[in-house]
Amino acid sequence: MGIPDGFGCIIITGLISAMLYGITVLQTYVYYMMYSSEDTSTVKFLVAATCILDTLHVSFMCHTLYYYLVTSYGVPTSLEYIIWSYPASSLMNLLVVVMVQLFFAHKICCLCRHGVRWLVTALIILFVLAHYGFGMVVTVLVLYNNKMSNLTQTWYYSVTPSVATVAVAEVLITVSLYVLLNDGGFYSTCPRAKRLVNTLVTYAANRCLLTLLVVISELVVNAEQLASWTMGLNFIVGKLYTNSFLASLNAREHLRSQGSTAMSILNISALQSADPSTLSVDVGKFKNGRRRFDVCEPADIDITIEPASHKTTMLRADVEV
Repeated sequence: MGIPDGFGCIIITGLISAMLYGITVLQTYVYYMMYSSEDTSTVKFLVAATCILDTLHVSFMCHTLYYYLVTSYGVPTSLEYIIWSYPASSLMNLLVVVMVQLFFAHKICCLCRHGVRWLVTALIILFVLAHYGFGMVVTVLVLYNNKMSNLTQTWYYSVTPSVATVAVAEVLITVSLYVLLNDGGFYSTCPRAKRLVNTLVTYAANRCLLTLLVVISELVVNAEQLASWTMGLNFIVGKLYTNSFLASLNAREHLRSQGSTAMSILNISALQSADPSTLSVDVGKFKNGRRRFDVCEPADIDITIEPASHKTTMLRADVEV
């Protein structure tokens, strides 16, 4: 299938990409209005960079569609060449995907134990950099030789490896997040804390499912050399990465509120399971004969969470009236 046979899917995916860009703008506005104050300058710059790159991608995508469907309408020879705005839009997608995946690789590095930190993230970074290298080769080759007849050679040597590496990196990120978030057996004693962890795992899985599905679909159509579907899916994949990145930042307040409730439950459970005999109390008398209670030293409370006993310990003190 050539491009003339698949303008329908290109238009549809272009419209979907434009809608996703609208969500990107909304999420960026919400981030800077409500959540940017708690982040470092690096994160703020990353959000701005992804939004700018996404805007450039939409601009180049619209130029590509306008060139083939309006400017060159009825000119068959125009279909023998790839317009410069298409590899430019692919370059914007490439930069967005690399930035977002490196961001999540950094978060995985922070969550990992110190001994295996670089062992886990090094493999992810390796595939991300490989994707970046293959993607740059594709962009340069298409800009240098933009004939459709030469696209087959570029496909096998650059496009397919580029899509394959980004798919492997996405799988590694998702598996790493799932394993790290589930690595905490102490949450099993608190249902709300366990629910919070399950929510985080769900967020991590949903972040990957759409992007991985589109990436695998792009890999399949690349193998089949379906040019129109490759162009269409390439319009969408960058938007999914941008929105997943912004959604992970904007959802923190909601997750933090759930986490505060869960930690409160953990603290209450710890106090209920504490041994009252560890509280050192000095009983004295006032001058009028009434008793008083003075805490001699700070109480040592065991915060180890254990199932609460069925028996309730009660402290009673006779106070003279």
